[in-house]
This record gives sequence, C-alpha cells and structure tokens, in this order.
Amino acid sequence: MTQLQEAPQDIIETFLPTILENDAKGILSDLLGQPGLAMHFMGFSEAQTVRAIRHVVGILEECYRAGHLKIVVSHEDTRLYGYAMFFVHQVPSMPRYCHKIFVFEPYRGHGLGSQLLNGVVNYSQGTCLLCRHDLVPFYERAGLEFKGEFTPPTAQQGFALSRDMYAGLALMGAPGSEDGSPVFMLNDDDIKQLLVI
Repeated sequence: MTQLQEAPQDIIETFLPTILENDAKGILSDLLGQPGLAMHFMGFSEAQTVRAIRHVVGILEECYRAGHLKIVVSHEDTRLYGYAMFFVHQVPSMPRYCHKIFVFEPYRGHGLGSQLLNGVVNYSQGTCLLCRHDLVPFYERAGLEFKGEFTPPTAQQGFALSRDMYAGLALMGAPGSEDGSPVFMLNDDDIKQLLVI
C-alpha cells in the first residue's frame, strides 16, 4: 500500500514544502515550550510567526539542497503518510543523525513510524538520535542501543538559550558505534535570528 524509500527527487519535490513547513512548525512549537523562551515567542504576531516558519524552512531546504539532509517518506501516489528526516555528516564514518520521524494524525497506529525508523536505520551505516527515556525500548526494538544521557552543549559553547530543549534526553545509536554522535541543534545565534524576525 505504501512505498518506503529515500525518495527520488521528483517525489521529494512534491512533498518537500509540506515536510519542511511541518518540521519548522514543530521546531517553533518546541521553542515555545521552553520556559526561558516562551514569553518571546508567545508575543509573536501572525506575520512574525509566518516569517519565522519561512526562516526555518529556508535553513532546512538549504541543508537538503546541499545534500546534508535526507528524507525517507511513506506515501501512496500524491498522499503523504509520514516522513523521516536525517542529517548526514561529511565524514562517511560518522553516524547519521535522525532528526525527525513524523506520521500524520490520520495514519498513526498502523506501524508507519516503525517502518520509517527501519528505513532510516537500514539505509545508513550508522544512525543516532535523541529521544525521551520512555521511548528507549521502541528504538531498541529497531536495533539501536542506549548510549547514555545526552549532555547538551554549554552556554559558553553558544547554547544558553536552547540547551534546555535537549536536557534529559537519551542518546541512541547503532550497536558498536562511538558515543560522539553528531546532533542537529539550534544554537543561540539561530534563536536570536528567529526572535528579531
């Protein structure tokens, strides 16, 4: 019924605007959920919100066009059921970072999230991701290992505004892989750009 693959260019071009906008909205929602940032983003006008979404979409699209962001989709013809996004490192031996697995509401509960995760894990030589601790068993069933508690970068490293978004998360990775996995994170400069939009 569905096709699951790293999508050919023409399929991605069809779904890319929807995928990137959905992810940008998710990122902004995550920022809104941070106590230190909520007041800044709650005061956004509709126009500021649209500009912020466009800004994040632009960053993600630039990563995609440069080949740093890959997308796996679950779809049938022109209907998108869900997608997974993962970042690849320039060094081939580095694991790929699974940024997002998302299944649209009407299609949830049918195993598509597991299929998407398997597509990412099977596609890459090594995969890593961050997750809540209650999701560790789900990712272990997919073949990933718990690598420990993720330690977010410090304020001195440029993550004073965003580090709380990544605190208390588990780092999962391919069996036998190093713990030094790359992670796609918003830094202070990214957040400041969003706040002045």
